[in-house]
Amino acid sequence: MKTITNSIFSKPFTPDFIVFFRIATGIIILIHFLSFWKDFDLLYTNNSIIPLELHTIYGTYNVLTVESILAFFNNFLDNHQSILLFKFSYIFLCLMIISGFFSRLSAIILIILQISFIKSGSLFFYGADFFTSMSLFYIVIFPSSSYFSIQKKLFPLFSESKQSLTLCKRLIQIHLCLAYFFSGLDKILGFNWWNGESVWKAVHLPNLYSYIEIGNHIQNPLFYIILGWGVIIIELFYPIFININKTRKIWLMLTISMHLGIILSFNLFFFSSIMIVWNLTSYYFNYYHENKTISTHSHPSASGIY
Repeated sequence: MKTITNSIFSKPFTPDFIVFFRIATGIIILIHFLSFWKDFDLLYTNNSIIPLELHTIYGTYNVLTVESILAFFNNFLDNHQSILLFKFSYIFLCLMIISGFFSRLSAIILIILQISFIKSGSLFFYGADFFTSMSLFYIVIFPSSSYFSIQKKLFPLFSESKQSLTLCKRLIQIHLCLAYFFSGLDKILGFNWWNGESVWKAVHLPNLYSYIEIGNHIQNPLFYIILGWGVIIIELFYPIFININKTRKIWLMLTISMHLGIILSFNLFFFSSIMIVWNLTSYYFNYYHENKTISTHSHPSASGIY
């Protein structure tokens, strides 16, 4: 057991996964923001189609909201200019993260702005917003600007990092395993996923736009039962099979396929995209792409899992 533990937490990794995570996360956050650029005023300002008071009616404590940020800007600018400043600041910070120029500082500020969205539009946010916040948090704690970045090019000495890439890798892997396990556990404790009801309801939502109208073509309840159990199995056993060499590739493919299915069936593009990025960051880079782990002399008994 001690040998396996030492192998897990001492196995060296290349920084490719950090570079991919930083760039991919920055791009997704940028595209997500641009997707509601035109509707920003109708969602998060005093012109919101849903009164802002309704979003915070159940709030137990005061938090920084888009409204309060804009109110501060209004001390120096008019309302239209304040909104533009907020928007372009958000885009600028995303570009800073993508380019790797003071990514960690940019991520800290972007977390504040992103959380202001969640608190200002609590009736609009969903899983993608939570994972966006967590992704930005990892950009802060990872040596994000130390590899393949403008900051590294301009300030090489300042960008040097002594952080353990192994601990960074294991941290996001453990986080992902726990997220899937408890998601699967929550599903199996009820009966809605057993009998396919949850899947059936999801594909028949009246206001749902999807690329593939499954509900119009497949009515057999067995299909929805199989899908429900498939999701439960993939998520519940994710921590086991994703960490075994012989089953890692198939479980990674199953998980990514599940999220691609969510995109096609439920149009949850940003949630699935960020989950795919997490999966590739955790279990593709340093395992299956061309620059694999740095050679190390690990004990044979520990080679089956890592």
